Amino acid sequence: MVELRLLTLNLTGTGCGWFEGRRAACVHGIRALAPDVVCLQEVSSRTTPYPYDQVQDLSERLDLPYSCFAPYGNPDEVVSQSWGGVAILARWPFWRTETLQLPPGPTPPDARVGLLAAIAHSEGPVHVLATHLSWPVPDHDTRDRQVAHALSRVRDLGWDRPGRRFVFAGDLNAVESEAAIARLREHLQDAYRVRHPDEPGLTWTHANPLVWYDSPDRRLDYLFVDTGSKVVGADVVLTDREIPVSDHYGLLATLRWSAGDP
Repeated sequence: MVELRLLTLNLTGTGCGWFEGRRAACVHGIRALAPDVVCLQEVSSRTTPYPYDQVQDLSERLDLPYSCFAPYGNPDEVVSQSWGGVAILARWPFWRTETLQLPPGPTPPDARVGLLAAIAHSEGPVHVLATHLSWPVPDHDTRDRQVAHALSRVRDLGWDRPGRRFVFAGDLNAVESEAAIARLREHLQDAYRVRHPDEPGLTWTHANPLVWYDSPDRRLDYLFVDTGSKVVGADVVLTDREIPVSDHYGLLATLRWSAGDP
């Protein structure tokens, strides 16, 4: 039996007081959850113009020694203090990584990516796609096109078949009534909904002091898994309000597969 704990979190980059307490709160909070894999959005990985690599720093502090990173496709996003790209941190090495450019949205800057990684778990590979979809609330069609494009690549790789140990994770910027989420549910299990069919599962809420602009409270962050996965647990995490880890709450799932699965 293979069991894995996976966390997804929109980190909101190095802004919002990252060096004034948020970094310590983030590291402490994530370490207490003991994840094996962490998918991050709005994370920075660069040495210029700021001499700080947020991905490498967290990889070292969280004892997750392997990391990969995909920058957003728009230069303004890449150099922004609050953006950067998408990353995966893992307990085991990667035997394959790939950056997938997603269809762009109508509101610039918007050039989102999917980061695909095959992780060399001791009992066989675990396949992960981490992404961050277009953010404007009206961009339903863009998000649906982005999901369709990502799933097409996943199908090409054969990762979405039952028992392939596949996770589609990230800040999807979509509520559950959208076509993008319906499309994912045609192929995969919504881990949080498996464990909490009737709870709101809000990850973007004005109860969080870092949520500053006017928008409805929503569930925006998801973990979808292949239909051969057993979802042992799934919870909204990192919800402390005294020193918020981010403007999003995180989502943690504990997943289990048979050891003989490919």
